[in-house]
Amino acid sequence: MGALAKRFGIRQIELRAVSGVVDLPQLAAKERWLEQSRRELLGNDTLDIVAFNASAKLSMPFAEVAPELVAFAPLMEHFQAGYLRVFDGELCGDKPIEQAWRWLDDWEALRARHDWQFALTIETHSSLLRPDDIEALFSRGHPNVFLLWDSHHTWKHTGVSPMETWEAVQPWTQHIHVKDSVSTPSARHPYSYALPGEGEFPLSALLDRLEADGFAGPVSLEWEKMWHPYLPPIEEALRLLPLSRGLSLGRERV
Repeated sequence: MGALAKRFGIRQIELRAVSGVVDLPQLAAKERWLEQSRRELLGNDTLDIVAFNASAKLSMPFAEVAPELVAFAPLMEHFQAGYLRVFDGELCGDKPIEQAWRWLDDWEALRARHDWQFALTIETHSSLLRPDDIEALFSRGHPNVFLLWDSHHTWKHTGVSPMETWEAVQPWTQHIHVKDSVSTPSARHPYSYALPGEGEFPLSALLDRLEADGFAGPVSLEWEKMWHPYLPPIEEALRLLPLSRGLSLGRERV
């Protein structure tokens, strides 16, 4: 991992899966990550872990997901990761946003009780896809909750231009995922992921806009080969990315 990052000039990564394992707290306990420095774990002394990615969802009862958040906390603190990702999930019911607000109230209380220094990012994945819904969620103003904008998901599932969505969501966005696709069905989706710049997603235009607006957060290539085996090795994707733009392009799904 560290050698690959050094080869491509990557300074930041987020961790969702390692060696095919998504339960990172369990893997960390088995491999004694907390007894290792960042350099020892990653094999690279210039590489930062900006985020860990949990499986928790806002659509699940908070009491069910709280143990996972607690399990991630030692990793967050030890490796000084700023954000723990959670999913939106299928928010439904009469008042789904109010339901999510109560979940986030519980998160803020848990964070304060443990005096954690990291925040949550909520990924736009299943239901928080339109700018209005995202704005509604963040209108309550939870101080330790930010947005992980999956720019491909909001575009592909709503048809709304990434530049239009960016106009609405940038006040809360701390982290962005990018990827590309073509409108050819795959085993799991009505589209197929593609190498960056070789699909239909306006990746170059979005990166230009982020650079022009001075976005300073990480922009991660979300390379989901673990879930979509038809994808080529991540090295092929990294060769196509414009790393010279000065953006913090990292990778997920290690």
